[in-house]
Amino acid sequence: MPFADRSGKGGEYTFQVTGSNKPAESDVIILESTGGISYTCVLVSVSENSFTIKLADGCESGTYRVFVKRGDRKKQIGTTYINIVEGIDFTPDAGTTVYGVVSTADGPVQGVVVSDGVEVSVTDERGIYQLQSEKKWGYVFISVPSGYEVPAEEVLPRFYQMMKGDAATTERVDFSLTEVEGQDSYKVFMLGDMHLANRTGDLGQFMDFTEDLNSYRALHQHEKMYAITLGDMTWDLYWYSNSYALPEYLNTINNQVKGLQIFHTIGNHDYDYKATSDEEAGSRFMDYIAPTYYSFNIGKVHYVVLDDIDCSNYDGTTSRDYEKRVSAEQLSWLSKDLAYVDKSTPLVVVMHAQLFYPSQTEGFKIDHDVLNTTQLLDVLDGYKVHFVTGHTHLSFNVTPEDDVTGGREVYEHNAGAICASWWWSGYLTPGVHISPDGTPGGYSVWDVNGTDIEWIYKATGWTEDYQFRSYDLNNVHFSMADVPQMPAGVPTSYLMFY
Repeated sequence: MPFADRSGKGGEYTFQVTGSNKPAESDVIILESTGGISYTCVLVSVSENSFTIKLADGCESGTYRVFVKRGDRKKQIGTTYINIVEGIDFTPDAGTTVYGVVSTADGPVQGVVVSDGVEVSVTDERGIYQLQSEKKWGYVFISVPSGYEVPAEEVLPRFYQMMKGDAATTERVDFSLTEVEGQDSYKVFMLGDMHLANRTGDLGQFMDFTEDLNSYRALHQHEKMYAITLGDMTWDLYWYSNSYALPEYLNTINNQVKGLQIFHTIGNHDYDYKATSDEEAGSRFMDYIAPTYYSFNIGKVHYVVLDDIDCSNYDGTTSRDYEKRVSAEQLSWLSKDLAYVDKSTPLVVVMHAQLFYPSQTEGFKIDHDVLNTTQLLDVLDGYKVHFVTGHTHLSFNVTPEDDVTGGREVYEHNAGAICASWWWSGYLTPGVHISPDGTPGGYSVWDVNGTDIEWIYKATGWTEDYQFRSYDLNNVHFSMADVPQMPAGVPTSYLMFY
């Protein structure tokens, strides 16, 4: 069955005939949507090579099973995708394989950056973009412009769409925007590692977090708010054994958080360990969540989400041999994306794995592929950059004063973990929910006013004032008796510390 663009509802759709299997003029064509709704379509014409139907009222864009009904008999002849769009007086340039219109209810929006993850374009005064896409990734996305939002499917902002045709097919993909106010001053919640896996009481503890987040939002309900995850929403090792993967995560977060657009970053535990290539390993994330790299704008800040987990060495086992680097393809895309961003615009670059890490002596060291880090920083040169990362389950901040930045105006905020110590501390010692460095499980709250950015860490279950604890170690005692639920079989090498 062919892919087709239609110019308006109630239009016509033509099928090609193979062999001598053309329908009779008295036949009826039935389109059945994925939701099970059937639409009866009248045959307009039949020839030796094709037949044309008139789309029934109510047909929307989507995938349909196609049936021929002859008398009392009905037979499926295939599946097709129909894209129903408003007609425009426009002919794509030669070589264009995807084009479309970006608009609001009031009309087209000019200057919106659009990409397929490789090529980057921008809408003209009619809101029209064109891309000569080889459709490697199969999607097209917009860099949501300042002052606008995209529709959301529960917590997921729908800034991207999957393409349906092959690389030789020119197709149309439109995007709709809503103009919004309040982006001069807003909050962003940076949500570190969650590691949901249906184990160690994690789902109950996660509800403590979402209740805390919702309570905080209620206190600030008159402010504009968004959220960005920092990766590892799930735990790949338990996708299959515990039947908890990305779809289950979405069900959990959608049930517990309402009215908040959450942009997502992929983490090493959001890849499928049974895969044998980087592309295959990340395909589940792209199927359920979003592209693994993209950009968007809120107010006067440009946000970039990158994938810095390279799974090219995956062999289908739990070895999960990944490396921390940003692919050359992403760096090429990023340079094209930033061509539309003025150097005076602050950048917030979100990745899962940390770029820097505390040194054992003093200061910080590069904790990424060194050459790749240099290449990334070169692409970002001239911008004020705030990296936001997770992965370590620690909390630390790198500033331009640190030697590791090489004098660049670069910050890194390694922003802790919602799960703290993988939910273990709260499971073994209820009420004590801390990370390996003592940071309580929680999340960061960023206040953005114009180009000014402030941040604070908020521990789950505590107010923002809860920032520091100190102890007299002469009076601190801890033993295995304090952890009655510690599993049997703890290595002797660990017990010596208690």
